[in-house]
Amino acid sequence: MKLKEDSQLNEILKEFSGAIKKFGKRDYKEAAVSFDAIIKRYKDSEFYSVLEIQTKAKSYKNICDSKISKNELSKETEDDILNELLLYISTNKSDKVEDMIKKINTKKPNSPYFLYLQAIFNYKNNEEEAALDLLKKAISKDEKYKIIAHNEPDLQDLQENEKFLAIIE
Repeated sequence: MKLKEDSQLNEILKEFSGAIKKFGKRDYKEAAVSFDAIIKRYKDSEFYSVLEIQTKAKSYKNICDSKISKNELSKETEDDILNELLLYISTNKSDKVEDMIKKINTKKPNSPYFLYLQAIFNYKNNEEEAALDLLKKAISKDEKYKIIAHNEPDLQDLQENEKFLAIIE
């Protein structure tokens, strides 16, 4: 069973990584097609780790759809606000990320997803210790972030870091 999960996880990670590259190049139409393929292909997966990445693909697909239609993301729910934060982190808009972090910090500073996104932002800005501290906080609030962090393309360089490995084990 573990081999099947590892195989499916490697497949989705490869596809997700390709979609993220398209997203990073601002090729939102192609990225949306790739994210949509991931969503459809893995919707019935029996493995939690695969479904987590599939769910993340849904968030990115929503962002792509918004960019394609030039509409603003709706900011009705906490997830909508956090998805907008994810967009700014993914497109390296540090000034907007910092503004949003300040706003969210006043409303939902302990949301595990928010803490996780802050960890990614800090890591991308070479603040490794702060990133690891935030990641540890996110995981203490919701253990699923262990799996998500382990599979996060933006955190792949940490796979050999002993502190990171201790946090996600």
